[in-house]
Amino acid sequence: MLFRYNVEARYLGEFGIGTNPGARISGIVLEDEKALGTVHIALGSNFDFGGRVKAPIHLDGVIRNPDVYVDNKLVMRSGRLLINV
Repeated sequence: MLFRYNVEARYLGEFGIGTNPGARISGIVLEDEKALGTVHIALGSNFDFGGRVKAPIHLDGVIRNPDVYVDNKLVMRSGRLLINV
């Protein structure tokens, strides 16, 4: 689907770790992406909120209970943060 757009449409435009225990998965991405125990990624443009990727598309996705590694260090296991924030 993304190949019909410029190459920037396939760039990672956003990555976030949900830390809000009051947010719920509801189908509304602006709340879903903040829910504790999730991560969200977006492909495509981040230009409109201060990034450098300018693409004609921005697709968000939310992942429940992920494992997340940063610099080969496990920081989230099955959606549970292993570090203090």
